[in-house]
Amino acid sequence: MINPFIATLHNKIVYRDKINIFRRFQLNWWLNQGDEKKVIENLLRILDKDTLPQDLLLAETQKLINYNVFVETQDYLLEALKYSHNPATLAQIYYLLARCNHGLGSLEEALSYLDLAVELQPNHNDYWNLKADCYLELGEWGTAVDSLNKSLRSSPGDAETIYRLGSIYLFHGEYGEALNCFSGCCKLNPFNPVYWEMQAEMLLHLDQIEAACQSFRKAIRFNGELHLSNRLAYCYAKSGQLKKAKKLLLTVLKNQPDDYEALCNLASIYHNLNKDEQAYKLFKKAYTVNCNDPILLNNLGYICYKLGRARKAMEYYQEALKIKPDDSTILYNLGVCQSEKGLLEEARNTLENLTTNDKNNFDAWALLGNVYEKLSKHPLAVDCFNKSLGLVR
Repeated sequence: MINPFIATLHNKIVYRDKINIFRRFQLNWWLNQGDEKKVIENLLRILDKDTLPQDLLLAETQKLINYNVFVETQDYLLEALKYSHNPATLAQIYYLLARCNHGLGSLEEALSYLDLAVELQPNHNDYWNLKADCYLELGEWGTAVDSLNKSLRSSPGDAETIYRLGSIYLFHGEYGEALNCFSGCCKLNPFNPVYWEMQAEMLLHLDQIEAACQSFRKAIRFNGELHLSNRLAYCYAKSGQLKKAKKLLLTVLKNQPDDYEALCNLASIYHNLNKDEQAYKLFKKAYTVNCNDPILLNNLGYICYKLGRARKAMEYYQEALKIKPDDSTILYNLGVCQSEKGLLEEARNTLENLTTNDKNNFDAWALLGNVYEKLSKHPLAVDCFNKSLGLVR
């Protein structure tokens, strides 16, 4: 004889399973439709605490976390903790709770759950990666690096984790360590242009120009983006291979005539080749693409000055100073033009402004001394000349 209670319970379980199958069917349909709101609604209906402990729906909780539904998911996981005793399952729940707290900005709470997770499963790289995220947000980058290194012990061939580690070193100016990381990425995945690009940039920082050229060439070979040709041209120019740089930049501009970086770099090469008229034309074209770059405006001013157009040069310098008013190079260049055109009071004001902010600019002190001398302010001129020679602080 069948116990009526067992029969009733069995019927409830069968009925609940049918409901969940239907809801999962609905969920898949809404997923295919790309309707995020409906997906979340269905997931929340499936995620029923009353199904515990029979059904532990960790896959569904992960999906909800991916949709940034943290509070409801956290409530479910806290309830699930009461019924979970398997170490692997417990570790996964602690990790998911940490993700919820991380999403809610409760970083210390997230780290507490992650400590519990790694105690149960110390070789799970996802746990260490999330710990690194938390420490980075707390500004503890050294501890974040330690966490990523522990992640790599459990997954030594994970190029993305090594890339993250390299990015942290790069951000903090540790270029040698960053280079080691990006070089490791290149060995693990030699057809990824991003890895070769980052290796090349680190080599540039370390003044290993020829090696940087080789890395940029590999990045380009593996379907790297057009900007890499600009970076390779920059390396060629930096190593004195101006013809190679020029040829490469002309190719870039043939494909993209308004490429800002290529226009500026090619203009600089023409200037180094003493072709200032051609340099000016390219800088002017770059100006039509971006008229708010103080470096470009300074370069335009400098080229105009070299071409004997000092008044036009001053216009560009003054335009640049509206964007970057305390730039020492621009102020000095403007002071030179004003002094040469006999605008002595203007030159004095410019150079006094410069030396107030940059007291160790010896060239500026010398030029200001010349201006004071022309203004017949000889004691002030002597003071400036002494400061330019480092005799007075």
